[in-house]
Formats: sequence, structure tokens, C-alpha cells
Amino acid sequence: MARLPEPWIAHLKRGVTLRVGSSTPEGRPELHVGHGIWVLPDGRVELLVRRVPGAELLAAITATGRVAVSAGEPASYRVLHVKGVDAEVLPTGDAQWAQFQPGFEAWLRQIERFGADRRHVLAILGDLTPADMGCVRFTPLAAWDQTPGPGAGQAIELLP
Repeated sequence: MARLPEPWIAHLKRGVTLRVGSSTPEGRPELHVGHGIWVLPDGRVELLVRRVPGAELLAAITATGRVAVSAGEPASYRVLHVKGVDAEVLPTGDAQWAQFQPGFEAWLRQIERFGADRRHVLAILGDLTPADMGCVRFTPLAAWDQTPGPGAGQAIELLP
């Protein structure tokens, strides 16, 4: 099973802003924000998407298995783009929620450096609970370093 190299796994743990995309079977694009991402020991990636505002995206992922994720670190502008074609949408359980918490906290600390007020951010997001989230799980098929600059678009060699 393909997996991301360790430096990119560490990147995800530092707190990233997530954009998650797919397309319907008819080819209509769907895009929404994600709320936490991590890599399982077997190399598969999991991330959370809110079920209500992200319903069309989750439906597209369920129908096609396709997913694309952009994970950008606010403090450095370092961006990972990763795609999968075997994505599934699962309920969010205790194991996923435990993985979500540290990454979300790291993301909050990142954006606070730029003057974001934690209370305002949490008020805008509203209550985030496991019941509100769909867990997207997929195997990385391909990945790219999308960090702005001369190396943007460089393929990342996945590990076996």
C-alpha cells in the first residue's frame, strides 16, 4: 500500500488548512473544507468533513471513490496535494475523534499567530462533534508539493 514520506506526514501534524475535492459521476466538481487529517499506520489517510455543509462532496466521494486534498500550513505556505481513487466515507468514531483533536488544536495555534481570535473562529465553526463529521479514508495514489515557488508541482515519490 502506498504511503506518504515521513516529512509530509509530519507536515499534516503541524496544523493545516484543508480543501477537499471530488466530482460527481457526471463530472461536476465538489469542494469543501476539511477539519483534520492524519495518516494511519498502514499508510491510508483519514480526514473529517462536516456532513451538512459538505453533503454534496461526501456524496460525490461515496459515488466515485475519488478525492483530492490540499493541505497547507498557514505559517510556512507549504502545501501538500494528494489524490486517491479508493476513498470511502465512514462514520466518525472515538478513534477518529482522538486523531482529530491534536491536529485541530495545532491548526488553531497556527492561525492565532496571524491574529485570528480562537473564540471567534470557534464561534464561526460552531460545535464540531463526531456526529457532525464524515470520515473520508483513502490510499494515496499520487502526491505533489504545491508550495509556492520554483518547486511547485513537483511529484512526491510515495513509499511502498
